[in-house]
Amino acid sequence: MNLLHFIGSFHTEVARMLDSVDSAGEANGYLEWINGRVGRYEIYLLWFPKTRRLAYLVKGSGQKKENEIELKNSLEAIAFAERLIQQLKSEKP
Repeated sequence: MNLLHFIGSFHTEVARMLDSVDSAGEANGYLEWINGRVGRYEIYLLWFPKTRRLAYLVKGSGQKKENEIELKNSLEAIAFAERLIQQLKSEKP
């Protein structure tokens, strides 16, 4: 049995981790996006499953952090997003 059958799509799983979701969706298997809020931060995530690239942007408190990374699959992308969100939640205002 494949573990990925129990895990939803990238944007569905990440939506559960955010404090609020502004927009989320997918485009024919080429792109999944989600943007929302974690505490005082705005977070934007773009997952490209065909090229296995995750681009993200975090804005808050006059700071902006953005990056693009390569991951093996959507499970790794979800895990990365979870670590990023947990890091943002643990930062003090």
